[in-house]
Amino acid sequence: MPENRSRFVLMCQQLLAFGTVLAVAAPAASVVTLDIVAPDPVPASGGVPTDRVGAAVVASAPTRPDVREIPVAGIARSALQGATAAAVARRNGNVGDGERLAALSEPQDVSGYATVGVTWEHGVQVDEDEITVSVRSLEDGEWGEWQPIEYHDDHGPDPDSEEARNARPGTDPIVVGAVDEVQVKIETPDGEVPADTELAVIDPGATAGATVEKPAIDTAELPSAQGDASLASATTGATDATDPEADDLGVLTATAEVTPKPKIFSRAQWGADERMRDKSSLSYYEVHAGFVHHTVNANDYTRDQVPQLLRGIYAYHTQSKGWSDIGYNFVVDRFGRIWEGRYGGVDRPVVGAHTLNYNEYSFAMSALGNFDVAKPSSAMLDAYGRLFAWKLSLHGVKAGSTSQVVGSSTFKAINGHRDAGQTACPGRYLYAKVPDIRTLAVQYQKPFSSRARSADLAGSPWPDMVVRDQETKRAFVVRTGGQVGFQKAGPADKGFGAMDLLTAVRDVTGDGIPDMVGRNGSTKSTAVYPGTAQGDFGAAVSSTMRFAGADQMTGAMDMTDDGKNDLVVRSGTSKKLYVYPGNGQGGFRKPRLLSASWGAYSMTIGAADMNKDGHDDLVVKAADRLYLVPGTGTGLGSRVRLPGRFGAYDLIGGLGDVTNDGKADLVARARQSKLGYIFPGTGTGSVGQKFGPFTTFRNATYLGVDGQLAGNSRNDVVTRNSRGGLLVHPNNGAKNVEGIVDTGTSLAGTNLVLNVGDWNGDGHGDVMTRVAATGVMQLRLGDGRGKLAPPVAAGSGWKSIGLVAAVGDFTGDGFPDLMGQPSGAAMRIYPGNGSTGFKSSYVAHSSIASTGQTGLGLWDGDGSPDSLMRRSDGTLQLYPGNGPGGLLNPTRIGSGASRYDWLQSVGDANGDGRPDLVGRERTTGVLWLVPGARNGFGTPRFLKDGFARFDLSS
Repeated sequence: MPENRSRFVLMCQQLLAFGTVLAVAAPAASVVTLDIVAPDPVPASGGVPTDRVGAAVVASAPTRPDVREIPVAGIARSALQGATAAAVARRNGNVGDGERLAALSEPQDVSGYATVGVTWEHGVQVDEDEITVSVRSLEDGEWGEWQPIEYHDDHGPDPDSEEARNARPGTDPIVVGAVDEVQVKIETPDGEVPADTELAVIDPGATAGATVEKPAIDTAELPSAQGDASLASATTGATDATDPEADDLGVLTATAEVTPKPKIFSRAQWGADERMRDKSSLSYYEVHAGFVHHTVNANDYTRDQVPQLLRGIYAYHTQSKGWSDIGYNFVVDRFGRIWEGRYGGVDRPVVGAHTLNYNEYSFAMSALGNFDVAKPSSAMLDAYGRLFAWKLSLHGVKAGSTSQVVGSSTFKAINGHRDAGQTACPGRYLYAKVPDIRTLAVQYQKPFSSRARSADLAGSPWPDMVVRDQETKRAFVVRTGGQVGFQKAGPADKGFGAMDLLTAVRDVTGDGIPDMVGRNGSTKSTAVYPGTAQGDFGAAVSSTMRFAGADQMTGAMDMTDDGKNDLVVRSGTSKKLYVYPGNGQGGFRKPRLLSASWGAYSMTIGAADMNKDGHDDLVVKAADRLYLVPGTGTGLGSRVRLPGRFGAYDLIGGLGDVTNDGKADLVARARQSKLGYIFPGTGTGSVGQKFGPFTTFRNATYLGVDGQLAGNSRNDVVTRNSRGGLLVHPNNGAKNVEGIVDTGTSLAGTNLVLNVGDWNGDGHGDVMTRVAATGVMQLRLGDGRGKLAPPVAAGSGWKSIGLVAAVGDFTGDGFPDLMGQPSGAAMRIYPGNGSTGFKSSYVAHSSIASTGQTGLGLWDGDGSPDSLMRRSDGTLQLYPGNGPGGLLNPTRIGSGASRYDWLQSVGDANGDGRPDLVGRERTTGVLWLVPGARNGFGTPRFLKDGFARFDLSS
């Protein structure tokens, strides 16, 4: 067993033995229960009533408790005076349940509002069932009943931690209050006490400079904070035997999308003497879950006694048990007031000493009281719900999660202590309410979407980039448009498997709905299949044998300039090419010869007006080349070769604009990979860099573009699958780049530009720039339409900070943050202050070797933003975020980044719910979308060319 756990077990055993001894030695008469005895009332400063809503009697100065350690080595003779003869006679024999009296302490004088506990030597292992420790108190000449002091061998710091090296095992502390004397007894199976057993008697001291204050950690002080009254009347069915008056402590938030933050009384307010803790042992790690504990003291304490209870627990944990600080991260009293526990920041992942083996991955709030004998108040349960909702949200954990990896185990996001160990904690009545705490926390917790890095500068649904022209130094906003693509395909018709020639023809029936033409491979009968308003196709009309000898057929729109769509056909024998003018009623008139020699082409494709001359055109394939054959209205012009090679493509279709830019395009499917691509028309008779790939055409045996089949105003794609069914692939109406907007701003003298999101909370995205000469960071507020205001100074000292990136809301306060690495130092978080500057920075991770950092947003599925680092070899490493805890250890999620001189995160640019990257190709200046995928990144897709003229981007 690890050393720390052994010590903890030993302490538990000693406590159990002590309880048995006390039971044996108690007098038979004058027995009372062990209730906390209140000290004299604490006067309130300035006559302010101590029951003021939301306030508490607090300390205005630290108070150092008095701690006495009394050795407990055996049975004190004087302690047996007055005990029954039977008890004395069997003090070395069995006393019940196989245990023997091992120790009985001398009665000890008590001063103040006392806390007691029993500890023993570091490293001595005692199992919980091998020791019983009990205590009784003397008041007004009468001894109370023996009461067990809880001992659990899984309360304490993790065994391998620095804090555990000097920790002493022992019982939990128990508050006896303002009594005259206390006495403990210990029972063990062998009648022996653990080595170096000591009784700790702690006087927490009178609250220094007692005054009445609201919680010091209070988000009500934020200008934009607003209450969330929707849960104020939430009920959990809890009851409270003592019926305390609940405090209205409120829940406040910076924005509607941030989980409300509860008001918290600070350590200073309960009088913590910071000299008592071991400052060098403060450590941070991760938060994956929260645990509910209880402190096991009497439940009838008053409001004013709470600071003394906390100081007693603090002193016992630090001075008697040797922990670095109080074990719990938070404490809640029966009035629903939350108190800061362990030092280090309520919003940080401070490693506590509360749940053995899980402290590094969790936090805990302990309820003041014994909830094996009393039910928690509604106010206490509501405080748990508020605190857990907020604290878990900071670290991106959903309060309702049922599968959180916590160390080597899996837990729910919210648990009772007994879920992690063999313990009664947090008491049967409080443990029964853990589901209610989860319900409240789920209700209070807001979605995490606002914590992602926002890149909207121009007011569109899609992310933007900001770039600087290297010549003019002007800033431009690059507006992405959702990325060209197709929605989920839907069935349009069946029974087209027998067709050996099939083509989209747009509308040839005159009803405004696109149609299809197909020839039956067996009968050689050709018919028109009219499109319907429902997006499918009707029964065949205008059947004919006129095309029985054709070997190529394509819809060609209006090749004859008569306002009606036509059909282009090649004779299988003569290889002559004809146009059959449509009659507008589903039939075709007498053909016209277009070419007497068309045998060189393996494909003929209707292409609409690709060169924007007012006449519809054809595209043909010869070997691995494509050529545009422009229409003239009366015939065909000279062919023009299109750039690229097309031998790898087995299906090619045209007839319209599918990139939604007003220019006719081509759509193709690769033979081997079955991936689809769009070759965007330039409007000048050529095509540009291909878009894609798209997986939607994998099973196609025919592919064509056929107008608004899905009932929208866009050109859709129709395919035939291997089963002979027609599918419509609706155009998503998006664009790769919506436009490039001049911001009207000069960025001369700048060496860094950052698209930071809504920095000041006014609803518009903003930009940060760094002055090259001075290192001053400047904020340029956006207006939501792509324009930027004049700069204001946001912070200085940025000249030597590298790897600077906009990372979204790491701290969970509703405002975006930056992250960067000072030269020769650790990576740091620079939290935004919600105005024009920064809060104090702090370490996010040890120094990272990287050539660039990119804030990825919500990448790994939790609600805390993550970061991407690019190594010199082009490897991409994901550093998961832990909210205010900074960055966790990295994993490799990609490679090949050396291809790009820019690699920016823009959020979800293609609408699939995952963050994407934009990279600029180093050699060409072409922008590529690098789509985020489940385990890394997908195949890069062309985004936009012409970006070599820009030198800064974000």
